[in-house]
Amino acid sequence: MKVKIDKKDLINRLQIVQNTISRRSSLPILSNYLLETELKAKKLWITSTDLEMSVRSSLNAVIEEEGSITLPAKKLGEILHELPMNGSQIDVVFELKENNRVQVLGSHSRFQIAGIPRDDYPALPDFDEKKAVAFPPKILMDMIKKTVFAASTDETRYVLNGVLFILAKGKINLVATDGRRLAAAGAEGLPAGVEFKAIVPAKALSEVGRIIAHLQEELPPDEKVFVEISENKAGFKFGETTLFSRLIDGNFPGWEQVIPRRSSIVARINREAFAAVTKRASLCITDRVGTCRYRFTKAACQVTSKTLGHYEFEEDIPVLSFQGEEGFEISFNPHHVIDFLKSVDGDVFEVSMTTAVNPALFSTPEAPGYTYVVMPTRVQN
Repeated sequence: MKVKIDKKDLINRLQIVQNTISRRSSLPILSNYLLETELKAKKLWITSTDLEMSVRSSLNAVIEEEGSITLPAKKLGEILHELPMNGSQIDVVFELKENNRVQVLGSHSRFQIAGIPRDDYPALPDFDEKKAVAFPPKILMDMIKKTVFAASTDETRYVLNGVLFILAKGKINLVATDGRRLAAAGAEGLPAGVEFKAIVPAKALSEVGRIIAHLQEELPPDEKVFVEISENKAGFKFGETTLFSRLIDGNFPGWEQVIPRRSSIVARINREAFAAVTKRASLCITDRVGTCRYRFTKAACQVTSKTLGHYEFEEDIPVLSFQGEEGFEISFNPHHVIDFLKSVDGDVFEVSMTTAVNPALFSTPEAPGYTYVVMPTRVQN
């Protein structure tokens, strides 16, 4: 194998695949990138996997000799970072020598890296475009942004570590919950005919969103993300980059019945101002399960928080409108509130409530297909 590629292009592609390199595996080859040439297409393909998730992407290359090898990801990244730049471009040459050693040439520098043959590298599944559904990338990326943060990080609640991915009758829904809050984003207008329901790991969907954002500028505006869901895997293809992930096996809890259908107390508030005051209030809470109290009147919302014997906070913020019981009080985990406010756009949001112990519904006019439900925390007197 002998291949020449632009350093900037190579670093760009490694940034796409680097997050699926295994860092704790007992299999050394999983700490490596798989490099493969494709002579006819003049491409170098780079693959990484941690066995749960795999990413494969390509870049243009001058191929003098075909071949493949796996190279340690960390060391390759360090070498590329330190290669000197002569002007705006530098070509990097990979040449496979004897005993699986790869010579890396860049500018006036010469490195040799011990590689591992690709023979033991896990095979990736095939992506079947005939069974895939095309999604506008901005819509999918926005739905991921609005849901993945609500998935549980508690590994004992394995099903809740994923996002429910539903496509039916031309409508898509993504739903995530950690048991204390629920985020659901929906969109319509997709091709009818293909339907699926699966639990995709939140980590994988976060990576899909990151890759879409990374690639968007270099691909045509009308480029679609192709999604294929099979019995045990999900595949996402955007341009010449494909991500595969195992699905989570289990039953996702019923979610539609959790969404409040009626509310007697509704407040409309400036989004950025409310996010800022809640952030300040969170500074006086010493753990992530602490609580902020919100007291509503027709003129203002009073936000308070404290850690007994150490810190206290209080601030009033104007409300744009309020209907309901004057002086109504409710408490939330401030991080649950901030996560919602960071995920949406627009100047105004609305919170709809019934009692201090029933779920509250957060919404915004800019995202009519988005639902965010939060369980209040217990008010401490």
